[in-house]
Amino acid sequence: MNASSECRRLLAIYTGGTFGMLKNDKGVLVPQKDIEAVIRRLPQLHDAAYWKQHLEVDEDSKDYLVLPDGKDTTMKVFYKILEYEELKDSSDFNVDDWIKMARDIKKYYDEYDGFVVLHGTDTTAYGASALSFMLESIGKTVVLTGAQVPIFQPRSDGLNNFLSALLIAATHHIPEVTVFFGAKLFRGNRLSIGTEKSFKEYFQKVPDSNPDQDRIDLVKKVSNTRIYGFDSPNYPALLEAKSTLEWDPHGPPSELPKARDCTLHDQLCRNVYVLKVAPTITGDIIKAICRPPIEGDVSQTSIRPGVILETLGNGNMPIKRREIYDELRAAVRSGIIIVNVTQCINGTVLSKPLYETGRLVAECGVVPAYDMTQEAAMAKLAYVLTKKELTYDQKVQVGLPRMYAVTGPNRYT
Repeated sequence: MNASSECRRLLAIYTGGTFGMLKNDKGVLVPQKDIEAVIRRLPQLHDAAYWKQHLEVDEDSKDYLVLPDGKDTTMKVFYKILEYEELKDSSDFNVDDWIKMARDIKKYYDEYDGFVVLHGTDTTAYGASALSFMLESIGKTVVLTGAQVPIFQPRSDGLNNFLSALLIAATHHIPEVTVFFGAKLFRGNRLSIGTEKSFKEYFQKVPDSNPDQDRIDLVKKVSNTRIYGFDSPNYPALLEAKSTLEWDPHGPPSELPKARDCTLHDQLCRNVYVLKVAPTITGDIIKAICRPPIEGDVSQTSIRPGVILETLGNGNMPIKRREIYDELRAAVRSGIIIVNVTQCINGTVLSKPLYETGRLVAECGVVPAYDMTQEAAMAKLAYVLTKKELTYDQKVQVGLPRMYAVTGPNRYT
């Protein structure tokens, strides 16, 4: 690897998803093993001639792949592929998978200059947000990507997505979790306390800071058929891949953390549920989802559940059924954090509701998510609930933009 005076080393973590799928004997797509053998045959992703001349004879370097030279960088980009033993369809991904990914990034953090995660698209938004919270501080670029069409097929978008993700991770210093898809790089999420040395320091900050500095932005899958399958509803893309990799005028943000080390919190609560409000919702439905874990259940029985409430419009629910509000109030009094997220792709739920229906929800102690998407709110609540050193009020304050006035359940007793 000394053949080039300047180079970048990357780790690509292959977890499954459409990117590496083939049809089985039943005619449906399933993940395939040994994706590296396929990628080594693609000249856009591997310079076989350079590898044979410079890396094949080097015992420490022969496991690397190398990107061909191009106008995006004058450096040589080397990368290894870490393929998981169990490759999953993205709909099978869960908390344990994201914890494993986060631990692997931490494990290999000092060995590589950046990381690319090949992730199934159906849950990329969840995975990006979960990773961004668990990697509490990070000084290297992490890019999630995948494909709508498998890499084995002629019209696959996976080749460009993977190539662009590798180039971004090698040539751009973006110390956070991002998602590249189609032609754009999106913020996976931003954790506002990511640069703090401790939660104690965080709580010493002014509570009514600028909400724009505490915004929680998240990419979202918006189509299962289009090549441009992702968007960021409340924040512009950081970068667009045109004939060159061009930054958006809004990015990169000037307040990017300067951390060099990787701080990992490898826990997520499994008892976070999403309840979508429909006109047929009843108090009994809310009561059922807000119950404490069953005694003896192996899934973190010591942690009370959290609930993401996907409401109508600006945070509204049916106003005529008072039993709904009674159950919400009772759940908050019992110590359950309920977060109010709009069902709209673009929009907010504010602390000062626009409608009477939203006011009643707020008065029950349900906390507004502002511009967080459902995926961001779910991942952040799963993260916050494992912070056992925090009080209820502190969990709410960490879980939401700091402009939210912390109240807690006792206000409503």
